[in-house]
Amino acid sequence: MQEPVFSYVPGTSFLHKLDPRTKLAAVMLLGVLTFRTESFFGIGVLFAFFLALTSCSGLPSIVFFRAVRPMLLFITFIFLAQLFFTEGKVLASFWVLHPSIEGLREGVRLSARFLLLLLFAALMTATTDPSAITCGIERILRPLPLHWLGVSSFELATMMNLSIAFLPLLFERVERTKAAQASRGMNFGKNPFHAIPALVIPLIRGVARDAEELALAMESRGYQGTRRTSMHELSMQKRDWGTILALVFFAAFILRF
Repeated sequence: MQEPVFSYVPGTSFLHKLDPRTKLAAVMLLGVLTFRTESFFGIGVLFAFFLALTSCSGLPSIVFFRAVRPMLLFITFIFLAQLFFTEGKVLASFWVLHPSIEGLREGVRLSARFLLLLLFAALMTATTDPSAITCGIERILRPLPLHWLGVSSFELATMMNLSIAFLPLLFERVERTKAAQASRGMNFGKNPFHAIPALVIPLIRGVARDAEELALAMESRGYQGTRRTSMHELSMQKRDWGTILALVFFAAFILRF
């Protein structure tokens, strides 16, 4: 069976060995850089940086294609919306649509930003075990006074990890639901407005059933939102501090353009 999107791929690369807190901080920093960078040169440097990280990770390109494919329609919509509805010098006229040069630039820039976010997130999840992500989030949030909000860092980290774990399962359930409806004679291309309820309703019911089964499984195992011990305690190594320092210099370089 095909691997789900945003799934962990075991390996022994430099990125796999980094502390999850380092990778979480790196993704947040790169996300800020992605939306702070206005020039195409800076965006191009970020793409080159991603390719360099990919070569270091040893991950196949299919991992990132699976992460981007479900969002291609959304990214295309963003590009077309910017292309046709941004005022500026008109490139051509198509009936009531007037694409502009400024819209083309803004569409490419915004689409590239969303694409970079997806790629960096896929790189982190592919090189980090889900349990390590949970532990890293918990250690980052532990100093915060979350008890004022009625939650603990362990509960919040568990919720984030479950969201990450459920995302690939959601895409997998969508494919299964589509296949099941197609086997019953549903033609999604012929009448999409009739096909949407036939896809969405079973999908919502299935997701709700999965969430209920997960909650029952956690309760039956005595899960509590209190502090829990870990078999492998996180410890920042020299390579982690060196990586963070290199990212800070890289961010300063990008922000100059």
